[in-house]
Amino acid sequence: MAQVQQQAIEFPFRTEGGGAVIEAPRHLLAALRRSAVSTDQPKGLVLLSGPSSVYRLGLCAAVDRALAGEPVLYLAGANVFDPFLVGRLARASRVAPAHVLQQIHVSRAFTCHQMVRLVTECLPSALRTYDARFVILAGPLDTLYDQSVPEAEAMRLIRAMMEALQHMAEQAIQVLCVSPLAPPESGGRSRFVAALRAQARRVIDLCEAEDGLWLQEEGGPEPRRWMIPRPLWNRL
Repeated sequence: MAQVQQQAIEFPFRTEGGGAVIEAPRHLLAALRRSAVSTDQPKGLVLLSGPSSVYRLGLCAAVDRALAGEPVLYLAGANVFDPFLVGRLARASRVAPAHVLQQIHVSRAFTCHQMVRLVTECLPSALRTYDARFVILAGPLDTLYDQSVPEAEAMRLIRAMMEALQHMAEQAIQVLCVSPLAPPESGGRSRFVAALRAQARRVIDLCEAEDGLWLQEEGGPEPRRWMIPRPLWNRL
């Protein structure tokens, strides 16, 4: 097994095992900027996968970029955009929440066809309109698990989405794909997550524990891991 590299970031303190610890909201945002969930990489698909907490972490990454003055395109296949969390993070950084919210452009999809259309047709023009280079896809697979959609149609849609994501990577667009684990009722469609993992330049897996949230990155030069303590996470 590859040795896990700890974050080369100066955190307030570390665990006994050497894991990096993030202990305040501003430290969390700074860590996201310079860590595996980095939003300043030049291009490519980064997958953040795990329990539903990944949605909140993905939104933290969006706020970090908005605080840096960059436009963020946030495409939601699940109704998970939380403006109150955005406001709390903005105030913790001593910035007006309205200013941050103006930088995050949200589009929602309620069906798999709407989600794929957002990615394949609407997103390219939105990137030009807002001069954006950073995209968050929150729950892009959620609507594809709908069993009322025939298997063949779901396969066609996932292929179209993957092709569009590959094209964006080639155009120096960074896409952070925030996708929880497939639900039990997804059946064979759980392999859609595996398809995202295979295409991603980097993969970050999140695991919840009593002491906090542990994240481990795959891909890149070496795997890395770090944690967000439970008291901090509960305050977000």
